[in-house]
Amino acid sequence: MINHDTIKQAAESGAGLDHLSPGQAWSAYKANVKPKHLRQPMRHSMVLLLASVEQKARHAFFGGIEQGDTDEMIYRAYDEQHPMFLRGPILETLHEGMNKFFPDLKASAVDDDGNAVYRLDHLAKALGASEEELLALAKEKGMDNRLQTKPVHTLH
Repeated sequence: MINHDTIKQAAESGAGLDHLSPGQAWSAYKANVKPKHLRQPMRHSMVLLLASVEQKARHAFFGGIEQGDTDEMIYRAYDEQHPMFLRGPILETLHEGMNKFFPDLKASAVDDDGNAVYRLDHLAKALGASEEELLALAKEKGMDNRLQTKPVHTLH
């Protein structure tokens, strides 16, 4: 059933809703479309509106990224200003890769936003590097500002 709450939930989770694709559900939420206008069959003008809003989001997400620039794609996947229907598949792939290639690496805490936090010494061990090497690499890549220094909530 399509209503304001289900549209919001689908948009925030990156899911489709009934006959709406994930991109259409997010676009309907973003454009504040009334649920009655999303009934099937949708008017052609509504389909075009949703496609236009979705295309704008895709352009903002993918635009300006050089082919093969995985660092920027990962950065954008974690950037919450972009919709989950675009970020979600990348985040899922990253999660699967972490589980496959680093099965013993587990988050030791979460931050206030619920994001997993890993201890630097655990990351270094999993990667076969020293903590100093990882810190130097983070600084070289301009990622040292992403290192957690704020309080975290330890997992048990």
